[in-house]
Amino acid sequence: VVGDVMLDTYVWGQVSRISPEGPIPVLHVERKEHRPGGAAGTAAMLCALGAKVSLIGTVGQDGPAEELARGLQAAGADTCGLVACPDRPTTLKTRYLGYVQSAGRGLQQIVRVDEEVTDPISAEQNEQVRQRLRELSGEAELILIQDMAKGLFSAEMLQHIIGAASEAGKPVVVDPVRGRDYSAYRGARCLLPNRLEAEAATGLTLRGEEDYCAAARKLVQELNLEAAIITLDRDGMFYATAEGRQGHVPTRPRSVVDVTGAGDMVAAALSLMMAGGASVERAVELANVAADMEVSRQGAALISRAELLAQLQARLAPALRKVKGREELRRILSERRRRGETVAFTNGVFDLLHLGHVELIRFARRQADCLVVGLNSDRSVRELKGPDRPINTEDVRSQTLAALPNVDYVVAFEEASVLPLIKELRPDVLVKGGDYDRSGVVGAEFVMSYGGQVKLAPVVQGLSTTDLIRRIAENRAGGDPQHT
Repeated sequence: VVGDVMLDTYVWGQVSRISPEGPIPVLHVERKEHRPGGAAGTAAMLCALGAKVSLIGTVGQDGPAEELARGLQAAGADTCGLVACPDRPTTLKTRYLGYVQSAGRGLQQIVRVDEEVTDPISAEQNEQVRQRLRELSGEAELILIQDMAKGLFSAEMLQHIIGAASEAGKPVVVDPVRGRDYSAYRGARCLLPNRLEAEAATGLTLRGEEDYCAAARKLVQELNLEAAIITLDRDGMFYATAEGRQGHVPTRPRSVVDVTGAGDMVAAALSLMMAGGASVERAVELANVAADMEVSRQGAALISRAELLAQLQARLAPALRKVKGREELRRILSERRRRGETVAFTNGVFDLLHLGHVELIRFARRQADCLVVGLNSDRSVRELKGPDRPINTEDVRSQTLAALPNVDYVVAFEEASVLPLIKELRPDVLVKGGDYDRSGVVGAEFVMSYGGQVKLAPVVQGLSTTDLIRRIAENRAGGDPQHT
């Protein structure tokens, strides 16, 4: 990845009053977070998707550069391509986000503060960047250029990178800056402008599929590209190739939390697919899925390879969308709580699903705005029930639960006790079957300690998984055929 790197800082807090000094909100800061941004953010996204990444760009000799290096190293990116420039600061973008807790209102970005110098880098720094390119590009399967007009790229530099990569047989993907003259990107494998950038570069207004096609074709022909891919925010993505193929990949309906980072995620996912030899069509499809996931999260968030695979599987089997990892589920529940919603939780093995389970889940769902079902993993079931259990694997049990309309989310836990998961999720209502009493419900004391409730569901008599297994065994041994 070669491009303009920056540090993104997020400052979260609560807004409870208006300043007496002027009509502006007063933000009570609760936490701060630093994330790699710009080309650095894309490098981190690529690492999360499983790529081996080297990043080339410029930073200052300052605190933000040190923070950026820590973030990139934690993500797994190779940072030896960063050139330290004593005469210019690291580009820093700070976003201040506030929420009104008492009103249950979600996060709102109040202001963004940019600290940057966009003058061209010096001739000496330019040569240092080229040296890093010579040292690192040899092992690369693809070069991604991210031009954000922060002073790194001149037209001559861009043509040097594209020309050298072409001679070495390496594809180049360009995420361009907004401008009218794209001649410096001529000869790249793929150009990836957004709607506004494509309009500026082609002089066309993009309002429908005919316009998308005309703009993409014009870019391919005038810049000698193999493909042009235009990102169209809520309208998805459109691609056209030099071979005459074209297509429109729409987005899927989704609650948009924050569009920050969506373009970088498209560049990351698309580049990863193309580096692996995927066709343009397949690369666009995957990038579109990744972008859909990105806009459902706050800020420029990382999406792991496992999360992306799970999302692809969920599109094949819609019920699987309800099956979540613990980290993702915490984010989802946090967002729902910001909207003033409540969370119910129940748990169990759910090995052979029967009417007792169904009634428990129905009861639990009525207690709150959404229901999370904690599911014992196969390993924890063996620890609790013995080596012959479970009858059904964790995947089968989770998919069966997810298919029930009253279940909003399913999350597995490895521990023998559900208490650690309850402490992570902090449900508003904890539900168990009425064959327990409150003192015997794991997590009851913890939930009640912060004002949560514990509810006992009515029991359907004569139904349990253990009884069902016993009956099956008796029937196989020649027991009462009426139980068959």
